[in-house]
Amino acid sequence: MSGNGHNGNGGTADVQTYFERAADSFDRLYTEDRQSPFMRWVNRHFRSDIAERFLRTLALADKIRPASVLDVGCGSGRYLEALARHGVRQLVGVDLSSPMLDLARQATKDVDAASIDLRCGDYMDIEFDEAVDMSVVMGVFDYVDEPEKMLQRLRKDSRRAVIASFPSKHWFRTPVRKLRYRIKRCPLYFYDPESIRELGKRAGFASVDIEKINGAGMDYVAVMWVDDKRQESSDA
Repeated sequence: MSGNGHNGNGGTADVQTYFERAADSFDRLYTEDRQSPFMRWVNRHFRSDIAERFLRTLALADKIRPASVLDVGCGSGRYLEALARHGVRQLVGVDLSSPMLDLARQATKDVDAASIDLRCGDYMDIEFDEAVDMSVVMGVFDYVDEPEKMLQRLRKDSRRAVIASFPSKHWFRTPVRKLRYRIKRCPLYFYDPESIRELGKRAGFASVDIEKINGAGMDYVAVMWVDDKRQESSDA
């Protein structure tokens, strides 16, 4: 997913530039038929966390059965496409990168959803007519320098839950990744469970479930609940 956070003018521009350059290569992570045999092997062995985040998002949607979903940093639209095929009738995707949204339009053009609204821009600057049942924020908080403000906004825009990924801190992987992205002029931020839980609390969520997932990215996936009715599906 493409980054889409409010990082100040310079940071937002750097993230936008990076993902406009990288749009096609990111989309290939979700489409094995467009990968070389070598890259298929790399992705299956070293990027399995991307698939795990995807599956956990669909599992949450199956649990709470949202009628509407907001995907912040929707990238090439692969989550939107899958959620529409899971029966979500109203979908909104936001991304900084116009090339990413071009790919999202292509990915979602044949799905039978009531509404797929794609918007280009910084999520923090976009207004919506009403809240959605569930928000998805995958691969975004890596690039957000004011995560509490963004979570406060997500709390306002979400009726049921927010599912988000947060990159973990690691003695070796973190400095290496920071160096790689510094060369690309793209800012990065890292988290631990305590900081994620505290951010969720300060943003006004009732509770936060956090799990560390398998894969080279070593991400945390957090489900932030607007209230404590976790076990209730929307049609209960």
